[in-house]
Amino acid sequence: MALERIEQKKEVIEGRARIREFVFGIQDGLISTVGLLAGVQGATESNAVVILTGLTAMFAGAVSMAAGSYLSSSAEKEIFDKELREAERLAEREPYLAAEGLLRALSEEGLKKEQGYRLVKLLAQEERVFLRTFQEKVFGLGAAQVNRPLQAAAVMGLSFVVGAIVPLLPYFILAGMQALYLSIALASLTLFSVGVFKGYLAARSLFLCGLEFFLIAVGAAFFGYLVGLIVQYFFPGIALPVG
Repeated sequence: MALERIEQKKEVIEGRARIREFVFGIQDGLISTVGLLAGVQGATESNAVVILTGLTAMFAGAVSMAAGSYLSSSAEKEIFDKELREAERLAEREPYLAAEGLLRALSEEGLKKEQGYRLVKLLAQEERVFLRTFQEKVFGLGAAQVNRPLQAAAVMGLSFVVGAIVPLLPYFILAGMQALYLSIALASLTLFSVGVFKGYLAARSLFLCGLEFFLIAVGAAFFGYLVGLIVQYFFPGIALPVG
């Protein structure tokens, strides 16, 4: 039963490895879209322009975020794999140096030198176990979760779409400032919920985490709307196309 609980915990940790992409994608989709819609709303009264702009930004942003996530994760994985290979070659080429490095790493973690020496000697009898321990303890290469760039890209792109469509929905049923107010409210509520979810996973204050995300959403919307008003003020002759 104890081993089963450990395996279950391991599965939970692996399942949450993509939480960074989820939070980043959904908050970026929400904040960038609500800020953009607020800015366009400040410069035009046309719902068609606002919706078209929002849909274009949503799909373009999702593709961009997914591609960026894939490329960055792939680059990180390639560099990580290269470092693993170099650490492996070092351990094979200079086993005594590798053993000395592992012994020092264990000592820095608080293990007595005599105990560390016995442990290193024992590990040296199993080449693969020694190598993995050497890579993790000496170079910190054992715990990185960089082996699924496609999954990271999918999570990032889909979460961006989910985040972007929330503030856009009110413009399909309302117009003008009513749509803008509802858009900001929905985006803020969604971000508050995401913050609460993050707080739950991190065992932090649910309210404070939710409030942090909420304030960011309101600030982004206000800034975007302000930019729209400034554009309208300095360029009053510009008319955005209605369709």
